[in-house]
Amino acid sequence: MNKITVHGNLTGKPELRHSRSGVPVTTFTIAANRRRLNRQTGNWVDLPAVFHRVVCFNALAENVAASLDKGTPVAVTGEFTDDSYKREDGSMVRRIQIEAADVAASLRYATATLTKNPRNGAIAPPADEPDRAEDRAEAVEGPALTVVGSD
Repeated sequence: MNKITVHGNLTGKPELRHSRSGVPVTTFTIAANRRRLNRQTGNWVDLPAVFHRVVCFNALAENVAASLDKGTPVAVTGEFTDDSYKREDGSMVRRIQIEAADVAASLRYATATLTKNPRNGAIAPPADEPDRAEDRAEAVEGPALTVVGSD
């Protein structure tokens, strides 16, 4: 099994791009902060943060880009993938990333309002707007998740 779940905070705004074939791809980095109890002193010690590069595809990529921002606490579930590449000078850069199957905003220190997207993956209109058939044919700009009170 190659599954992992990581909790952390976004270090920057997620970047949405599209592949050559038009598939939405979002990348972002999360910082997982760690603490350990020093049994000799009884005090908690902050360890260096561990940074994880994350990639999402398709509707998940669009929803993450529309919903999350720098500093948002999240839980990412996915698989490790090899993102190594060769530089122009011939040297190899070895890099591991998480290919996300799911991304969830943490509700430990914030509240959220969820808006379910239609099956076609388009972002749904806000609840206070009337639902018209002609509007359902196109995606309406707006977040699919609003996090309130996150610090």
